[in-house]
Amino acid sequence: MPAAVGIVLAAGLSLPAGEIATEVSDLIPGVKDFRMQVIHKAKDEADWPFVAESGVIACAKVLNKPTVYFVPDQTPEATRAFAIDTDLLGMSLVNLGMTNMLKPYGSLEALLKRITPFVIMGRQLCAQPPGTSLTGSEL
Repeated sequence: MPAAVGIVLAAGLSLPAGEIATEVSDLIPGVKDFRMQVIHKAKDEADWPFVAESGVIACAKVLNKPTVYFVPDQTPEATRAFAIDTDLLGMSLVNLGMTNMLKPYGSLEALLKRITPFVIMGRQLCAQPPGTSLTGSEL
């Protein structure tokens, strides 16, 4: 572990100062690194995957990979964001203990069918500049 930290530090010190800041924000995002879009369940939407009727899709690069989250619009407020991904094993590990976010689903295939459009939308959102906040269906 100490060797890995040394390698990362050495690599970071060899970059110009502007690149170091960019690299760090793509590894561990800060508040200003997120991009967000408000979403709502359509009136007759059958494949809405979330328990909440509305919320925010947020995206930030974590370890230089776009990571998508859903934050429900509910009372009381959610204690943390719910990570959504097409990697269901990874998604279940990251969200361990959060059992009240997704509507019941009959199979993993059904869950994938429901969440994939939101993962795609979130990844498209991550292509926007950090700090972007959309309120409609711009994407």
